[in-house]
Amino acid sequence: MKRVSVPPVLNPKQSRLQRGFTLLEVMVAISITAIIGVGAVQLLSNISEASRNTDIRSEQLAGLQRFNQVITRDLEQFINRSIRDEYGDTQPSLLLDNGDYLLEFTRAGWRNSPVANDPRSTLQRVAYRVEPLDSDECESARLRLEQWGETDPKGDCLVRYFWPHLDRSTDIEVQSQVVLEQVVSLTIELTAETAPTEVGAQPERTNYDSWPPVSDPNKPEYPIAMRWQIELPRLGFIERLWLLAHDKADT
Repeated sequence: MKRVSVPPVLNPKQSRLQRGFTLLEVMVAISITAIIGVGAVQLLSNISEASRNTDIRSEQLAGLQRFNQVITRDLEQFINRSIRDEYGDTQPSLLLDNGDYLLEFTRAGWRNSPVANDPRSTLQRVAYRVEPLDSDECESARLRLEQWGETDPKGDCLVRYFWPHLDRSTDIEVQSQVVLEQVVSLTIELTAETAPTEVGAQPERTNYDSWPPVSDPNKPEYPIAMRWQIELPRLGFIERLWLLAHDKADT
């Protein structure tokens, strides 16, 4: 007589555990993993972009501080000293939007080297002008913007020019340095004062966007303050006011 083996009866719960995952469960797991991955990538991208914008803003603020130091040092040393240009013509001590540069003036306090055997003049002629970013004068600005990670810079750059001698000749080369990397717009306004002609009268003050003005020679005007309004990417409009010292002599 043959013995018939009867297969063991499996527990229904144990049978389901041994079956593995269904296709639907695998697809759901893959979808959840993909959603988490996309979210993580987007989060990392946002963090990276925020970090890049923070670095650019930090570099802009550092550049703005450098700009403020340079302009302040120049304007606080303004001196009423006219010059002769390369054509032999006399140019006043201060020119605003009147010539090749937006602003040009004479300043004192140009330091000599303490070990110089042949000291030069401590007076210096300086000028400022906004130049396109793709110009040769702005090459250092473009390099700095690339280091910041600024792939699409906007605006122009502000360049400071200076000459080794006050009275120029045709063979003297002007030197330049970038003061501010990105400038959307720049306007300069000069406040001038007319000395009162009567005792006890208040001096008259007028604002000019160019200098020197065409005025009455019997009522000469003297610059007393200069206002800069500059627009920068991400930072907006910034305004600075500097007082000017003027000896009121016609030089």
